[in-house]
Amino acid sequence: MNGRTGVDVGEPASERRLYRSNPRYVLRGLDDLDPSQRQAVAGSSSRPTVAGLLLPAGAEHGTIKAVSQSMARLFEQLAAPCWLPSPTWPALSAEELGDLVGAEVLEVQVADRFVTGVEALAELAPGRPAPPVGRLAALSSDAIAYAESLHLDAQADIAARLYAFHRVAIRPAWRTTEYGDAFRTRMNRAMPHGLGSGPRWVEGPHRPWRTCRRRDVQARAGQPTLKLYISPTPDHLADTVAAAVPLLAEAPGVIGWKVADTVGVMVRPDKFVVYLASERALRDLAGELSPVLAGTGVHGVPFTCESGLDGLLSWGLDPVPSPDGPHVLVDSWRTWVTARLAGGLVQARRAGLTGRQAHSAALQRARAAGVDPSTWQPTSEPVRACEGSAL
Repeated sequence: MNGRTGVDVGEPASERRLYRSNPRYVLRGLDDLDPSQRQAVAGSSSRPTVAGLLLPAGAEHGTIKAVSQSMARLFEQLAAPCWLPSPTWPALSAEELGDLVGAEVLEVQVADRFVTGVEALAELAPGRPAPPVGRLAALSSDAIAYAESLHLDAQADIAARLYAFHRVAIRPAWRTTEYGDAFRTRMNRAMPHGLGSGPRWVEGPHRPWRTCRRRDVQARAGQPTLKLYISPTPDHLADTVAAAVPLLAEAPGVIGWKVADTVGVMVRPDKFVVYLASERALRDLAGELSPVLAGTGVHGVPFTCESGLDGLLSWGLDPVPSPDGPHVLVDSWRTWVTARLAGGLVQARRAGLTGRQAHSAALQRARAAGVDPSTWQPTSEPVRACEGSAL
């Protein structure tokens, strides 16, 4: 695993600026929403933590944003401009403020005017982001260029295209029942015999993922989740599982893993994911897997940070699953990242930016939220600010 780079993103934590809620949005509580909007909110989160929506005011163009109680309270209190960071809001980091400005939830005063979104980020952090470093970073740049070239208007559609980028097209022969049965047979044979019946591991239900978790580890509320992606080509998946799982089963820092159990998941780049208890556990496991998996065909997961073998191993950091965090609609590192990139592309399109200018706006959006877009390494814990889901 690469070490943390220490790249500065957004504004320094010690620099105070004047912020206010974006007056081009209005806050509507759940009781004020029409039935279709309430249904969309209810269907967008597994936890009942959405307090309302930020809706574009009047004829303004913008993305509808779902917010939690704490985010709704912040939006209401910053109707009057406030200097931040402030003891009133001690939990707001520079990355969270950058994320909120990038999402157009807040405006920040630059010179003598309030600005928001990609315009504000260009003022606060001028200059183009650093070029990509490594195979996966280059692949991620290709994904952004592809998504921008589609000229889509809806943020959710752009995010979905970014997230799905680099999946392998399903061949006609793979769609047959015979191939699906044969694939699952190979995966069964790749797994150690009796793994789930032992004292340490519990196997979950199959289809579409085959999962395994430690019996003695419970979900850790309030902590981010480290994950190691193992990304072989589909033809190498079963052999990779056979080589890797014995190491996973003995590694003390592994708390669980999941691997494809259907063809639809097999073609994803993120087809084999390991969950870990610490950065040291991640580094140790990547070091153990590297010699064992050398020579494996590499697929590669966009928007993840390389850990070795030319992109076969990479990592990410899932957002904190806070019960009342403002960030209630995102559950993984890649959905978190692609939501921000999609937001940057939408804003760039509204501003008339295309090509490299639009790509740069998307990268600035990720950088402001605490991501080094040259490596896709988080420079801090993923923030829990509201990106805003298109509903």
